[in-house]
Amino acid sequence: MPTEVLGRYQIELSAMQLIQNGGWVAYLAIRTEAEDPGVQYDVLSYQHVADDAVFESRAAAIAGARGAALALLSSPRNI
Repeated sequence: MPTEVLGRYQIELSAMQLIQNGGWVAYLAIRTEAEDPGVQYDVLSYQHVADDAVFESRAAAIAGARGAALALLSSPRNI
């Protein structure tokens, strides 16, 4: 599961392949570091994002998850 750091946020990007049609769906978790070392808080718990989207590849689903993370983090009203 790819993990990236965006500012003070750690995002975990994931994709799962669908049995029905072989497409891929995007998953995402966003966490932030607490004041105590090694302690993290969930900003967005691990979940399926881009609900209606089915991607043709794992890479495309990961990119979709990254796009969802950027959209959430770019709007302070969403966090």
